This record gives sequence, structure tokens and C-alpha cells, in this order.
Amino acid sequence: MNDLTLSYEPATGEAIINGPPAGPAGEAGLAPVEGVEFAFDRADGHLVRVIVSAVGESERALLSRLFGAHALSALHDAERPARSAPLTLSPRPGLCAPLSSLARLDAARATSPVWASPWWQAEAAVLAETAGLHDRALAEARRAVRILGQDQLVVTANAARTARAAADIAARADPETARLLCEGITVVNRPPNPTAVPGLDVAAEVSLLAEGCVRRPGLHWMLDPAIAPARLFQPGLSPDSDLLVSDDAAAGRVGVRVTIAAGADPAEAGEWHARLIDPAVRRVLAEARFAAAGSVLQAELNPTFPLTELRETWIEVVAESGRPVRSARAHRIARALRWADAAIRAERAPVGLAPQASGEDWSALAALAWQRCGRDWAAAGDPGRAAAAQPAGGPLPSPEYLAETLGE
Repeated sequence: MNDLTLSYEPATGEAIINGPPAGPAGEAGLAPVEGVEFAFDRADGHLVRVIVSAVGESERALLSRLFGAHALSALHDAERPARSAPLTLSPRPGLCAPLSSLARLDAARATSPVWASPWWQAEAAVLAETAGLHDRALAEARRAVRILGQDQLVVTANAARTARAAADIAARADPETARLLCEGITVVNRPPNPTAVPGLDVAAEVSLLAEGCVRRPGLHWMLDPAIAPARLFQPGLSPDSDLLVSDDAAAGRVGVRVTIAAGADPAEAGEWHARLIDPAVRRVLAEARFAAAGSVLQAELNPTFPLTELRETWIEVVAESGRPVRSARAHRIARALRWADAAIRAERAPVGLAPQASGEDWSALAALAWQRCGRDWAAAGDPGRAAAAQPAGGPLPSPEYLAETLGE
């Protein structure tokens, strides 16, 4: 990996280690200890940035393991206002790789239709242990083992290996539960037939994206993971299917439906609002609280004048009605990142999310999602990221994402 540039910000008292900027997929963050924050590229996993705000014992240990024993003296030297040349550091791949994988695992889970699966925790425990983050590894492993050990586990060798590794970690605090999990594992050559996640149809998604959804010109929507969490709402395969929008222009009504995440409390989700906003002047045009209807929430928006008079409107899902309205550029950036997330997921072709989908379906979805990602970056005024929004062209090193592979 190329050397990273180390600098010091006197105003904040932070040392900042900068690498190549993130591409069109954006960043995956990780704060393994209180005084150190990492950012990795969501797509290829390279180290984008490290911010060091405190250098206590745990921070010293982590930075020394990542950059070598000279890292602490380099951090001290970075505080000097006059130096002859920029200071550089190079991360050790053996530690940087699991940290990167853990950050990207966390980011993938945040927009996953199977957010509640214990396999996220099992996989995170193994990565955290490899990275030397033993406290997080133990906490994740105990949660995963407690759930996975409730029933007979019939899985492939890869999943069994992860489950046993998580059990070994959990055994430090709960050996009996770990033992029961290991005794209940049955290894099979082929994965059991997973059940498709309701509402996820890759071929149908590709068809809608390829033809273009019939909608009012200028009307946009998405579930923003930074605002509406997957623990409450089930994301779609792309921003277009995050919400089901019915647009009755003649009646002046816009209907919004969102699927409640598995295991979520409908009462809590029902406290959220759908709102229609005009980002050009940052105002709310219409707003309604969701009402539960089985496994979905629905709301009806009634703007007071024709939306065709406006260049661009957006439907948002928010927790509080007084949340500030963002600009059109901020919406485009958020959706560009969401499109990239959809593209990266489709490139993995996670069979557990939609078992009936073919490899061609997933490839087509990835290509269309990257295309939409590029459009939004271009509309946001970032031609560099727009041009870079392309398929990876081959498999990238990444976690297995067993939750989406197994679909449970």
C-alpha cells in the first residue's frame, strides 16, 4: 500500500493520516478505540483516513501494531509547526485488512434487508478477533452464539467454520452455550434452500430500472440509511424499491409505503413520518405520519399545488417533523452512495436474498445501479466520481457476508 501522509490540525488537536480519497461508493467508518477513527473505501477497502484525537494506552497499542513502533514518534513530530518534509506512514496489511473488512461489514449491514441476522455478529466477531479488538469480538460472539445455538444449524463448511470460530471466542465467557452450538452444527455440501426475503425480486428490479419507473417528472425518493435505519425499515434492492410510491397526479395525492424490518416494533416504526420536500427552497410541501397495515407502513401526502411546477421534489422518511430540509445536492450525494451500495451488493450476487435470481440478473442490476450512481454524482457536481462509477471488473477481497449468502 502507498504511504499515507500525516498532518496535524492545531485547531482540533487531531493528527490526521490521509490516504487516497474514497471513490464513488464512499467511506466505511470504524472506531475501534475511543481516540482513533478509521475510514475505508466501501468498494475496494483501501485506507482513506485515520483521525487520532487521543493517544492513551489502547490508542498507542493499536497505532503501533498498525504502523510500527515509530508511529508514536511520528505522531509527536507531526505537531511541530515547522518541518522539512511531510511525514509518511505505511499500514501493515495483516492488521489493516481485517479492520477494513470489519468496517465494510458494518456498512453493508446498515443497508441490508436481513439486518437482524446473527451471522453479521458471528462474522464481525471473527474479524474483530483477527484485528485484536478482543472486547468487541467477545460481545459480538456472545450475541451470535446465543441465537445460532437455539436450533440445529445445518450449514456449509464456510458457515460452520465461522460459527465454530465465534463459539471459540464466546467460550471465554460462556463455555456451555458455545459447546451446545458446536454440538448442534451439521455440515452439508450445498447450502439449504434459503427462503427469499419478501419483496426482493432481482429480475423485476432490473426490468423497472431498465424501462424507467413511471413517475411524475422530478419526483425522487430513497431510504437514507443515515436517517432511517434498517433495524426499522427493510431496504429494497435499490433506492427505487426502498419505498413503494403511488403518484395520483389528477387527485393531487402521493402514496408512500415502506416495509417494516423483520423483528422491528411496528409501533416504533409508526412514529416516523413521510414528507414531500422542495430542496430548492428547503421547505416541506406535505407531511403525514405512517400508519401500520400488516408488515408495511403507509402514508398519504397531499401537496397543496401541482408538483409539475417544481423542478425537483423528494420523498423522505424522517423521525421528527422538524428535521431540517437538505439541499438537492445533498440528496443526490446520499442517493449516489445508496446506488453504489446496491451495486456492490449486486456484484456479490447474494443468493440468500433472492434464491430465484440468476447471475445474469444480479450482473444487470449491478450495471444499472452503477449507472444511476454516476448520474447522481454528476448531478451533484462531481464528474470525477461520476466517471469512476463502474463495475469492479472482478471479485474484490471482502467479508463473506454470510447473512446475505444464507438468507437467515
